[in-house]
This record gives sequence, C-alpha cells and structure tokens, in this order.
Amino acid sequence: MINKKKSALMVMTTVVAAGSLLAACGKEGDKGEGGKASVGADGKKGKISVMVYDRGRVPAEEGTYDKNRWTEWINKNAPAEVTFVPIPRNKPEDKLNVLLASGSAPDFIQDYNPLNKNAWYASKQLMPLDDLIEKHSVEYKALLNKYPILRKLGTQDDGKLYEVGAFTQTDINWVFLVRNDWLKKLNLEVPKTTEELYNVVKAFTENDPDGNGKKDTFGISLGGGFNQNIFNWIFGLPGAGYALEDGKMVYPWKQMEAIADFKKRLYQDGLIDKDFAADANGEKAKRDFVNGKIGFYTMQWADVKATFEALKKNVPDAQLVPIALPKSSFGQFAPALSPPAQTPGVVNAAAKDPVAVIKYIDFLNKEDTVKALKWGLEGEHYKLDANGCPAPIDLEKNKKEKDWNMDYSMVSSSTDATRKCDPRIMEINTSSPVGQEYKAILEAARKIYLNPATPMPGFFLNAPAKPNELDMIEQSVSKLGDEYTKAIVTKDYSPEKATQTAKDMWTKAGGGKIDEWYNTFYSKNKDKIVTVTDIYEKK
Repeated sequence: MINKKKSALMVMTTVVAAGSLLAACGKEGDKGEGGKASVGADGKKGKISVMVYDRGRVPAEEGTYDKNRWTEWINKNAPAEVTFVPIPRNKPEDKLNVLLASGSAPDFIQDYNPLNKNAWYASKQLMPLDDLIEKHSVEYKALLNKYPILRKLGTQDDGKLYEVGAFTQTDINWVFLVRNDWLKKLNLEVPKTTEELYNVVKAFTENDPDGNGKKDTFGISLGGGFNQNIFNWIFGLPGAGYALEDGKMVYPWKQMEAIADFKKRLYQDGLIDKDFAADANGEKAKRDFVNGKIGFYTMQWADVKATFEALKKNVPDAQLVPIALPKSSFGQFAPALSPPAQTPGVVNAAAKDPVAVIKYIDFLNKEDTVKALKWGLEGEHYKLDANGCPAPIDLEKNKKEKDWNMDYSMVSSSTDATRKCDPRIMEINTSSPVGQEYKAILEAARKIYLNPATPMPGFFLNAPAKPNELDMIEQSVSKLGDEYTKAIVTKDYSPEKATQTAKDMWTKAGGGKIDEWYNTFYSKNKDKIVTVTDIYEKK
C-alpha cells in the first residue's frame, strides 16, 4: 500500500489502545532483523533510545524531558531500558538529520512532520517493520487488524510498513473565534460568506466595538501562522499536496491567488495591522487579542484555554464563540482537524535492538500504560467517577506534574476504557463561569467543524513521498509565497501578476515534472490514497 505522509496541519497529540504484553523470553533470546537479542538468557531488559519532543514545558522542579517522574515510571514498568533523547519541537529535523548522519540518532524517532519521514525513508534511514511486528508484537499487531487505516498510513511506496501510530477519534484541532459581544454591540450577524467577513472585519476596525472612543481595534490579524492559516482553509487551499480538479491533480494556483487577493483588500483598506509581516510568530497578534483589540482570532485547541483565560482576565465581559468558516468561491470548509490516526513513529535503520523497540511500542499500547500517561496515577492525579472516567483531584497539581507529558504517548491508541471518557472535558473546571464558557466553546466547535458536509480542504490527507530530485525542485522555489506577500503590501502589484511570476519560477525550476509525477501517482494509486474524507470514517 502507498502511504500518504501527514501534512503539517495534522499537528496534534493522540492516545493509545489495549491488550496484554507479549513476554519475550527464549533460551537464546529474541532477535530482530539486523539487531541483537532484546532479552538475553540472563533475562535483562533490552536497551533502546527514544526521541521525545522538547517543548520547554517541564517545570524546573519536575526535571527535564529526559529525566522526570514519567521517564522514571516508564523505565520502572516498560520491557526495555529507555534513554530519552529530547529534540526541540520547532524544526526537529535540524538536530535529527545531524544525529542520523553521525550514526547517533535515537532508535525510535517520533515526529509528526511527513516531509521529514519521507526524506528519511528515501535516504534508507528507516527500518521496515512488517516482519518485526508479525513476529514480536501483540498489541500493535492487533491495532493494525482493528484499524486498517493505521497500516494504510504507515506504508510507503515500496509496499512495506515503516511508521507506527495511534488511533483515536477525529476531533477539532483549530477553531475560528469571534468576539460575540462585538457582534451584538454593532448589531452584526455572524458572517456566512467571505464578502460578509470583509464587511464585519471593516466594522470591527472602524466602528469602535470596544466603546473606548478610540480607533484602536482591528477586525482580524495576519500576524503569525495561526491567523494566516484560516484564510488557507476558507479558500480551500489543500493542506497536503495538490488539489483534485476535474479528475486531474493541479497545483493550487487559483486558491493561492484568491487568498492573496482577499488579504490585499484587508491590507490596502487599512483593516489589519500594517506591520503583520514583522509578527512572524504571532506573539503581537496574541497580545492584541488577549488585550481585547482583535475581533476574529484563530487558535489551535491546545492554546485556547490559556488564551481564553487571559482574555477574560483583561476583558471580563468578552464573549467568544466559534463560527463556521465563511463560504468562498471554492466552497465551504472546516479548519484542519485532528485525524483518527496519526503515524509519527519510525525506527532508525541502525537500531541495534529493534525487537526491544517493538516491545516498547506494545507497552505503550497496554491499557494500564495508556491510562497512566493520559490520566496520571489513580489516587494521586484522579479518582474514578461513576462512569469509570477520571475526575481530577487537583487541577493545579496535574498542571504541574502531568499536563506536559503528552509526547511520551504519541503512538498510544485510545482503548475501550479511555475512549468513553472525554479528555478535553475532564480538564475543564466547570465550577467556574470561565470554565463553563470554555466548555461551551468546545461543544459548539465540535458541532460546527466535525461535519463531512464541510470537510477539510484538499484531496490528500497526507502528502505522498516524492523522489528526492523532485523535492529538490520544490525546495528551490520555496519562496513562491513571497510573491504573494509582495502583492498584498504593494498597491500596484496585483495577485494576478504574482501568480504569473510564480508560475514562471515554477516552470524554470522544473515544476512541470512535479505536476506530472502527482498525476501519474494519482492515476496508479486512486484506491490506495488516504484522503481527507477518510478522517470521518471509524476505520
């Protein structure tokens, strides 16, 4: 099967599934392909190294990402002795590529970026896992049978399985929020089309929605990736690869031009901060929003709680509601969702004990492990309610001791026991008015965005792995988007002209070869491709 690698949009964390661990002892010890025995005659654990994202969130008193209460718990209970290797979450490939080149990369690498995994596969730095899983796995082998999408996602174009992952329920990942109190104050309706969106943004900017008598608000921001993303989704820009148009794969020039045209209107009409380009990380936009100066705002769900609480602290009367993305000329879509399956895990081709890695993956899918890493420890972090779901004992204690540990369970699937319990609801203190509002945002966003009638834009769920020479062509024209930024901020440089210039660059670089490759790939693999519609399926 052909695996489509996950798009950047598919950023998100997951929880994992169940079974009993395969005890691996033999007189000679189990041996993996190309690896030494994972358990020797003396019964000692195998030794492996495992990558973990370093997000900078571990409290100082709790330790570091390679040594803390959860790494100790894992090593106490796992069938392998694990050394954790922290890798910066931002651009992990920078460090991982150096480690791979030097032969010192972790045995088990976990990264959500499909382009990185594609590159490692193409350079033969990953180990095929079919035989290892068939011979040495219980839990993960059962998951592959129960959820075929995991195998489909994890298989590369040579027909072999290289990636392992987790199955959970599709859920929201991003939300498009509006200051509902501003809508009410200005007697405006939620915008249902892009033209209506423009008009509401204009009113938010010019009609003093915060009532302070000053012209110091903006309807929306273009600062940072979050607020840029919303226009991509509104105008149907594919999150991965090409768009499917009349049975043919096409580069999304039309969508890119439409996005630039809309942004240009906002910029040239003075409806956004003129310095948006300097706010690359979106920090200024976030400050403006939590200080009550922006009407529409886009966030990943993981950031909503802290941002919402900061807004309510600064502007107690602020009311936020999620809204459907306005309809554009390309249709109506949803923001990127958290898919039912992600496959971030790959095994280093140079791993000395691959069997121990497989046993570790099985351990991560045992129900006791899933509960511990997702819920914490019973009696310390939670108690079970009448439905068998965890009720936090002390949310502040959990924030300090547990809430930063999600990356240790990236390839852990939800089990029957954990699936019935909503982890996002469990983390909300509904005894407070702010907590009740936050819960209402979550429930409303799910109703709006988890709807196959307004799917995520694009065709591929994951970008296919292209040959290295095509990746090099694409990298050589990585600054095509700069032409559109120029069109936005330059009055006499139109998006149409930007498209023509970008197309010329694309053609000269050999972009036609990429166009041809995508169409050949599509025609040969129509029935094997994982598409955005697959995220609405159970399996």
